[in-house]
Amino acid sequence: MLTLREGRILMHQNSVYQALRLNYLYVDRYSFPKEWSYFESIIPYSMIRLIKSGYGKFVINDTEYIVEENNIIYIPQGCKLACESLSEEFTFISIRFTASIPLNDIELWSDTLGLNTKIVCNDVQVRDYFNQMIVEKQTNHKGKSFLLRGYLELIIGYVINSSELIIEEDRYKNRKTLVEKKLDNRVQTIIDYMINHPEKNMCIDEMSSMANISSSSLRRLFKLHTGKSPSAFLIELKMTYAARSLLESDESISYIGYSLGFEDINYFSRVFKKHFGVTPSSYRKVSRD
Repeated sequence: MLTLREGRILMHQNSVYQALRLNYLYVDRYSFPKEWSYFESIIPYSMIRLIKSGYGKFVINDTEYIVEENNIIYIPQGCKLACESLSEEFTFISIRFTASIPLNDIELWSDTLGLNTKIVCNDVQVRDYFNQMIVEKQTNHKGKSFLLRGYLELIIGYVINSSELIIEEDRYKNRKTLVEKKLDNRVQTIIDYMINHPEKNMCIDEMSSMANISSSSLRRLFKLHTGKSPSAFLIELKMTYAARSLLESDESISYIGYSLGFEDINYFSRVFKKHFGVTPSSYRKVSRD
């Protein structure tokens, strides 16, 4: 039976699941010979890859993963990625996507959603979802975007469920950590407001007044539950909205920046580049290529 605290954690996880929206960007199949390598770069979107044949090495934020046939590996937005082929032929299907809430941190994906970076995919149907996405992207069906997003969500759902089986083995060992990670209602209030009003430039005094706690207490709680200060979290959220607007609309970069509360568009571009590693215009171009 779940304790009250664990029940609250589960409620928070469910609220994250309901709020999270995945935005499909692109999918393709890649095949490389032995000694192919991709030099370290910052990735401006999330990727999930299914290894079709051969084996290779992925280095994600300095952590090394050796992958082989039927492995699925998640590569988070904003991470440093380097990879290379270790076999005569290394083939994988790669899906690019973004999320509607700022979950581009490996620890947040792991602790909040329970998503492991690498799993073994034993489900033939799930592996076929990757193949179906390759087929569907070449069609002109009216429902094409819905099907592509649907397949992506099925894949992510499978990865979360598969990761949960691994995590369950260590559930009792990690119980204390899980309890400490529960989201305080006062922090949730601020986060909900930020998500619904990304154009607002809230100062710490406004946030603490809304949560009815002192500024120092809010900073401490926010850091405990998100790993970031309130101001850093707000900027990250604004950048997530900016990235989605760049991908989903043809609005000008200036319009997007102003709509998110940036009075100086040059500053908006600098913040965006610091966050994603590329300028807004480059992000729009590389994500649509």
